[in-house]
Amino acid sequence: MSLILLVDDDTDMMKLTANWLKRAGYEVETAVSGREALDFLQHTKPSLILLDYAMPGLSGPETYLEFQKDPSRKDIPVLFRTGMEEADAMDEIRALGPVRVVSKADGKKQLLQAVGMLL
Repeated sequence: MSLILLVDDDTDMMKLTANWLKRAGYEVETAVSGREALDFLQHTKPSLILLDYAMPGLSGPETYLEFQKDPSRKDIPVLFRTGMEEADAMDEIRALGPVRVVSKADGKKQLLQAVGMLL
């Protein structure tokens, strides 16, 4: 079973998304901040990181850049999830490298399709 680290400061969205992923057969661990995600990554290597773009403290892109400093974590696929549709936000995410983006507005079907393509 694939382990997904779900990182989102919106606990309602996190619970909903975790439920979708668990029902689809994935094991899910959660973190409510970039710092909590980095702490988790110190002892566990998930199959995929589902990372919120806009978070207080460390943003999604800042969290991504931080864990990419560890060579043992560079190969973890990352799927950014964002409610922001602005071109600047999308450009910033895509400039990070081999990551995918799915909008929170896209819903369950598109999210599960994107996760399935990465795992």
